[in-house]
Amino acid sequence: MQALPAEVLTETGFVTVDVVLHSQTARARRANVLVIRYRGRVYAYVNHCMHMHRPLNCQEDAVFDAERRWLRCSMHGFIFEPDSGICRSPVCEGQALQAVKVEETDGLIVFKEKQLQILAVQSPKAEVGLKHD
Repeated sequence: MQALPAEVLTETGFVTVDVVLHSQTARARRANVLVIRYRGRVYAYVNHCMHMHRPLNCQEDAVFDAERRWLRCSMHGFIFEPDSGICRSPVCEGQALQAVKVEETDGLIVFKEKQLQILAVQSPKAEVGLKHD
């Protein structure tokens, strides 16, 4: 099991996780995954804005807008629905961030993707521990 302690995420908080994903294609690929808590639920997306192919937090150590209503790409301000990853900015409207399956259970945020391997975790505020079973 690849998991993070649930306490790493406050409401509208985030961490980024470097992973190896095996489930999307036959070949493994490295990705940076954005893990957020929004309205009490945990969501995860490949941290890659489809507009400029950069992480959402590429210029600022933040992923939510000032009102904490939208996920926001710090490069050009494109906004995304936190609970679906759908883009609401005109250039990419209707496209979506690539979701990564996660579930919060027993005080852990568990990655539910097949054969996902966590390589490193980055938190904007503190060091984060991993749980491997």
